[in-house]
Amino acid sequence: MKVNIIRTTLGVLILIPVFLLSLWMRKKKALRSTTEAHEPEEIELDSDPDYQNDSHTAAQTEDTEEQGDMV
Repeated sequence: MKVNIIRTTLGVLILIPVFLLSLWMRKKKALRSTTEAHEPEEIELDSDPDYQNDSHTAAQTEDTEEQGDMV
């Protein structure tokens, strides 16, 4: 009888820290997800693009290559 009481008491004493640890982890995860959701994202808007419209240049290159193939 005493052994059963001791076993039950130890079981409860072990479950309490496990329960508290799970609550702490859950709270930590919830705080992390809320802070990440509200952080502003940095979007860099570049008024001068690094690319140019090379469609005219590309068309000239293709014409030159086609003329070279015909010869």
